[in-house]
This record gives sequence, C-alpha cells and structure tokens, in this order.
Amino acid sequence: MTVGVVGAGAMGSGIARLAAGSGRDVVLYDARDGAAQQAVAKIGASLARQVEKNKTTQDAADALLARITVAPSLESFAPCDLVIEAVIEDPAVKQTVFGELEGIVGADCVLATNTSSLSIGSVFRTLATAERSIGLHFFNPAHVMKLVEIIPGPRTNDATRERARAFVEGLNRTGIEVTDTPGFLVNLAGRAYTTEALLIAQEGTATVDQIDRVMTQLGFPLGPFQLMDLTGVDVNYPVTQNIFEHNFGDPMLRSSWVHRYMYETGQLGQKTGRGFHTYDNGKAVPPEHAPEPVGTAPARVILAPGESDGVAEFCAAFDIAHTTTDDGTSPILVAPFGEDCTEVATRLGADPTRVLAVDLAFDWRARVTLMAPPGADADTVYGLATQIRATTPVEVIRDGAGFVAQRIIAAVVNLGCEIAQRGIATPTDIDLGVELGLRYPAGPLALAEKYGPTTIDRILDALHRVLRDDRYRTSQWLRRRARSGQSIHQPDFQR
Repeated sequence: MTVGVVGAGAMGSGIARLAAGSGRDVVLYDARDGAAQQAVAKIGASLARQVEKNKTTQDAADALLARITVAPSLESFAPCDLVIEAVIEDPAVKQTVFGELEGIVGADCVLATNTSSLSIGSVFRTLATAERSIGLHFFNPAHVMKLVEIIPGPRTNDATRERARAFVEGLNRTGIEVTDTPGFLVNLAGRAYTTEALLIAQEGTATVDQIDRVMTQLGFPLGPFQLMDLTGVDVNYPVTQNIFEHNFGDPMLRSSWVHRYMYETGQLGQKTGRGFHTYDNGKAVPPEHAPEPVGTAPARVILAPGESDGVAEFCAAFDIAHTTTDDGTSPILVAPFGEDCTEVATRLGADPTRVLAVDLAFDWRARVTLMAPPGADADTVYGLATQIRATTPVEVIRDGAGFVAQRIIAAVVNLGCEIAQRGIATPTDIDLGVELGLRYPAGPLALAEKYGPTTIDRILDALHRVLRDDRYRTSQWLRRRARSGQSIHQPDFQR
C-alpha cells in the first residue's frame, strides 16, 4: 500500500512516520520549499535518539526512513492508494488540494482529511467523487497517540469506510467512527474540562494553581490550565470558539474572556514561556507562594440537621469535635452538592458568615477543599484548615457553587452524555475516545458510573438553580438514566 501525505508540518510528518513505521511506502509533499525535506530530517533525528536509547534498532530506523519519499509536486501521488491531507485549517485551501488530487490519483484511491475543526462534508463538497472521501483525525504526536477518529461525510460509501478502518487498524491504532459534527468526538468532549476551569478562575472562586492541584489529585494527568499551556492557547482558544459558534452559542460550550485575553496578548503557554503558568525552557517555574495562613481551630463545629451527610465521618477522620446543638457562635459545617455556603445558609435560615463547606463528593481523603463565604472569620477558617492539614492537603477557596471538582466533573460528564444523546458516537466509544485522546482517568460516562449518575444529576440541578445559567442544564441522556436507575451506558430504544 502506498500512502500519500500532503503537508509536512507536525501532524503531516507524524502521520508519515506512523505510516512508514507500519510498513507502508509514503509519499510526502509540502508546498513550502524544503519543508518536506526538513520534516524527514527531523524524523531521522528523532529515530536516532531512539536508537541511542535502545528503543529501536539502526536497521529499523533506516528501513522506516527509506520508505518515505519526498515528492516534488502533487503529480507524484498518482500511484497512491490513500492520500491524507494535513494542511492549514482553511476550507478553501483544502478544497483546492483535493480538487487537484482528484484529477491525479486513481479512481479507487481514498481521499482523507486530517482536519480537526472543519466538517468533512464541507471539505469535500466540491468533489465529483466524494463517495471515496473520509475524515481520518489523528492526534498529536501521531506516531505516539493511539486513537484515530474515522468520520464519514454525507456521501462517503461503505467501501471507503471499510478501507479507512482497515488502514487505521493496520497502523495498530484504535479507530472510532464518529458523526460529522463540530469538534467530532474528542475535541468536543474536551471543551468541558478547560472551559469550566476558566469560569471558576474568572469568578475568583479558586486560583489557577488550586484548580490544577484539585484535578490532578483526582487522577487527571494534567490540570486544565497545565493542559491549555501544553497544547497552546493559540490552538485551544480558536478550537473552543469554533465549536461554540458552530453550535449556535450553546452555553454548555461557552468559554471566558480570560481565555480570549490570553490568546490576544500572546500568553500562549509553554511555547512562549508564559501562559497560565510560567516556563523556562519548557519547564514550569514553581510560583512563589506566601506561607499558608494559620489560625485557631474552633472548639467544635455544628452539624446542621439535614445537611450532615458524611460530615460526621469527615469530622471523625480529622478529630474535629462536633455537635448538633447550635451554640450561636461555632462554625456550621456543611457538605453541599452544587451549592455554595451562602445558598445553604439561606435555606437553613442560618448566619451566612458562620457556614463553612467541605467537598465530600469525590475522593476527599486525598485532598480537602474548604469553602468560606464572604464575612467568614479568617482565624476560624484557617484554624480549621490547619487542623486538617496536619494529615491531608487543604485548598481554601472562596464561596462558589459546586466547589472545583464537583463543577468540573459534572460538566465533563454532562457534555459526554450530551454527545451520547446526539448520537455522535456510541457510549462505549465516547469513553474509549476520551481515555485515549485526552488521557482522562476515565471517560465521561465511566466517571458518571464511578461517582453515581444521581449524584451528578443532583450537582447539575443545584448549579442550574443557583447560577441560573443554562450551561448547567442536565443532558436528557443523564437525566433519564439517573432518575430511572439505569446504567449510564444504556443505549436508547432502537426503532
């Protein structure tokens, strides 16, 4: 099989390397003078480092490079069985490339685009033979990432789908078929993790560092701000904005002015040395922090009737004395789902400055999040934090509905369920795609199963009520399964 790759940037060269490594002959072309040759040289240098580390042999490296041919023009693609385009995300440019290829390659050659943000149907709309067109969305770096999204267009035929899947499997990659929709599966699903974090930081509920620490403690390989810095704000902001606009301003996909500000001011992350964090030669520079404030631990905390689920166990874990009799002065400790301290105080008719909250929804024994409302006594708040910190890390945050983890996890799950409701991919493939493409500790539906669909539903309902924002409307997929007691992976009725 001969594979053509148009575009020798990071994605194109990665795809060429992957295809050649699987035994295919590869034809690589780039319209920029010398770009393809430079790409091959970089592949050779990377392979040389692998040989030095005994991760491959010199013979295997030489054989891989020998299978890549640099093409002087698109005419060299005539013998190709499959051509993958990986040029700039401009529909006019892509359509021009495929228009030329259509007159060069054979009638049975599959034409594929690696676009990450444009619809497959729009890229191939001008082709006379669009039945052989398809989307093959690889992830960067293509020679490392194990997932490929397979996206048929409106005219793609079954033979093309089968050949595309066989090609992906031959690369030893997992192929997931996805509906042609803005962001496809992975880029769409990934919006919740970062945009929810941006809104929490924008509201001042928690700092960037706190949010990153909370989420990595839950098993995410990178915090949301670390992730945006790694991929580059110049990449994730335009993708986020594109998906938001193409979904007609769906609040569930809305980002924040902070995201746009970072983009417009060139604070792009690791590539510029400054993003949400600061970097020196690609390595994060630890921020300078003032010592954690200390205070006087309260003699006791009050457990409010009806609000004490898990709070007594929490108090026992940290030797916090507690009582259910309100003495009028001690802090009232609550563990709300989706609410903030002020909302709980209003419901209870309690002094809003005395109500403190801990997040007991997810894995609280590893890191405690303590929420304090406006007017709370700082000595009491930091005294309680100091007592807990003797054994467990503590994040002291401002009043904010849903804390940090509740809000982000609920948003991730809700968007994943919405993707299932829209039929963009099967429930199983949604989880698999997110695990492989985003490296989350589990897919969004699996996270719902882990923490409980009814818990996520409860958090979202409270967020929607407190914040009065349709961003937190519960997906119908989640609502139906949570309230009927069915598995979150239960497919819809098949007509």
